[in-house]
Amino acid sequence: MKRLITILLLIFAAKALSQDAQFSQYYAASLYLNPAFSGIYKDASLHMNHKRQLQSADLLNELTQVSFIFPIKPKGSLEQSLGGVGVMAFNEKSGFQGIYERNSVFLNYAHNLKFGLLNSYLISIGVQAGYETRRLNFSNLTWGSQYNIFYGFDNTLAGPVTEFDDQQQNIVLNAGIMYYYNPERNYLLHKYSAFIGMSATNLNRPNTSFTIDSESREPMLLKYNGGIEFKLNKLFVTPSLLYLYLRRNQQFNAGLNMAYVPNAERYRASGTQLLFGTWYRFRDSFIFMGGVKVNSLTVRVSYDLNSTLFVPEKGVDLAQNSMEISIQYSLSKNRGLRKASNPLF
Repeated sequence: MKRLITILLLIFAAKALSQDAQFSQYYAASLYLNPAFSGIYKDASLHMNHKRQLQSADLLNELTQVSFIFPIKPKGSLEQSLGGVGVMAFNEKSGFQGIYERNSVFLNYAHNLKFGLLNSYLISIGVQAGYETRRLNFSNLTWGSQYNIFYGFDNTLAGPVTEFDDQQQNIVLNAGIMYYYNPERNYLLHKYSAFIGMSATNLNRPNTSFTIDSESREPMLLKYNGGIEFKLNKLFVTPSLLYLYLRRNQQFNAGLNMAYVPNAERYRASGTQLLFGTWYRFRDSFIFMGGVKVNSLTVRVSYDLNSTLFVPEKGVDLAQNSMEISIQYSLSKNRGLRKASNPLF
């Protein structure tokens, strides 16, 4: 019976792992999206994202990332950086009572290639290497054999499958490339700025099997992202998209982000910004975001409203909504201007 329960739990965990975790505010978690982003930022900055599904306490789906990006620039130069380095820590908990947990730490490097008049074109090439642990926490579960007939649950009694608690570690390699037109966002000389990128996760195909003497190679996850930004008086408008491909499975995100800048100058943003946007994760969720940028601090909150249009009636209870908060702090000395950084933020 123990073996059967364990097999069923492993199957459940495997199905939970079949889709790679993603942030709704994917551009706010830029190093998680594409390693090349560490070359795009013009100022050192700290980024934090936390996403949690709004469901019962027993069924958990939680993502957290913290990253720091430091640009590499010629000493005293105000030009776009030569590249950038970064570090990112990531945590994921999912399944019944958080039975599955993934923790990882990545180091990031990107190098920029600039060309064209006034460096109007930029290509950033990034690589990312990290250490990742995955754990199945069967000890988080409670079992009938741990209940005492006199006073109920007794955590001093051993669970029947604690001997199956398992953890595995891997080295993970990722890479990406970004093309950026008008990276300085100079709308006096150019009518718009545009960007497109591609990244590949799990280049080395690590073995993620929890079973001894067996092999289960993690597939490569391909991500394509792009967008374009226009300035309309005091409004900066950015339609964007994200496409993911994994094991013949596809996910497509498309939407619109906007920043209203009351004190916008002729060709750049300046001062406090009001951020809002909406996008759609095809056959999954409608996403709404609002936020504010004051000096060097940016805070955004988004809400995932799962669509039941494509969910069978029997699966509606599984389509839970979620919320995400992101915080970005820029270490810029010039706080009044909108520096060239992440294409959206």
